[in-house]
Amino acid sequence: MAKVLVCDHEYSFRSSLRKSLESDGFSVHDISRASEALKYVLKEKFDAIVFNLQPDNMISTLIFSAIRTIDKELPVIVITDSDESLSSVSSIIHETFRYFRKPVGYREIKEAINETIILKLNSE
Repeated sequence: MAKVLVCDHEYSFRSSLRKSLESDGFSVHDISRASEALKYVLKEKFDAIVFNLQPDNMISTLIFSAIRTIDKELPVIVITDSDESLSSVSSIIHETFRYFRKPVGYREIKEAINETIILKLNSE
C-alpha cells in the first residue's frame, strides 16, 4: 500500500483528496501547513507527496526546497492556485514529478501517484 502525504491549506480539497485516495487503497496522511510537511518527511517514509506550493508564501517555498534536499528521489506532485510564474520555475528547479494548477481533478492526481509507483517498481 502506497503511503502519500497531502499538504494543502484548503480543508475541503485536502479532505476530499484523502477520501478519494483512500478509496483506491492508498494510505494517506493530510496536513494543512507546509511547516508540518517537513516534520513528517523527516520522521516517516512516503511514496509521494502532494504539495500545495504558494509562491507568495515564502515559508511554503522554503519548505518545498528543504523536502527536495532531504530526499531527492521522493516524488513531489505540486499543485498551486497561483498564476505566478514563480510556481512553475520553482517546480522545475526542484525537479517536481508533476505540476498542476487548481482546479485539478482527483483522478489526475491519482494517475500521477500511480505513475510514480510504477516508475519506482521498474527501477528496483
